[in-house]
Amino acid sequence: MDSVLFPTDFSEVSMNAFLYAVEYAKKTEKKIIVFHAYDLETETSEVEQKLYEKLDIQNFRNKKETFPPFEKILKENKIDSLKVKYVVREGDFIDTFTQYIGKREDKVAVVVMGTQISKSGLFQLFTETSTLKILDEINKPVVVVPANAKFDGDLDNILFLVDYQEDEKEPLEDLISESKSFKAKLHVVHFDLAHGDSIVPMMDRFKASLRNHDVSNVTFKTIDSIDIKKSLLDYCIENTIDIVCLINHKRNFYQRLFTYSLTEDLIRNINTPVMAIYRD
Repeated sequence: MDSVLFPTDFSEVSMNAFLYAVEYAKKTEKKIIVFHAYDLETETSEVEQKLYEKLDIQNFRNKKETFPPFEKILKENKIDSLKVKYVVREGDFIDTFTQYIGKREDKVAVVVMGTQISKSGLFQLFTETSTLKILDEINKPVVVVPANAKFDGDLDNILFLVDYQEDEKEPLEDLISESKSFKAKLHVVHFDLAHGDSIVPMMDRFKASLRNHDVSNVTFKTIDSIDIKKSLLDYCIENTIDIVCLINHKRNFYQRLFTYSLTEDLIRNINTPVMAIYRD
């Protein structure tokens, strides 16, 4: 069974993202792997210290225990059919996290994690680890959930940014299938900054080349814009977008925006989760 990998440090930022991971796992029939890395030689938060005392963290890996904070969330939301696996590793988070994925103990389909804006203005995973480093280290789709995102119970409006490039077709086809599992509307949006010839013929060829021809739940839209960030923010607000998806590709225009200010603007202004989809 494919898995949703959910790294946590038990902070409020991380706990807030858990329901997004749960909903994603439920609708796509995946199990959740709750992953935690610890290093007792470094300073830990008060929440972590209390949990470590309760679980005897050093012996956790040899036991069949659960993490009470997450079991409480599942119970409160009356979720009893979801398969959940708890994994603990000792060592640096980035190192242990990437090693776990690399060993393929579980078939990880997507990573869901919390993030927040740091005082320096750069968005970060939890409170210290750079989200960008995670994106560079692992070749999996990553959903980044802002600290102030409020889960409304559904992921029913998904947006996918496109530039009508070949490497966007396969991820889009996957998103079309997943959006149907969610019973969601998929917004495929292109922002036209060139304002040259009509983009419609390119869009039509792109649509016609998709293997999944059932696009009854998909809206294709091209928007003329001189300010892509403002246009995107406006579109997300007007259409109550639950998650923005884009390609994690260095040569892709949207990847450059993601790397710098676009995601920060999304997090600051509308608190919308962002999915970065890895492509070679």
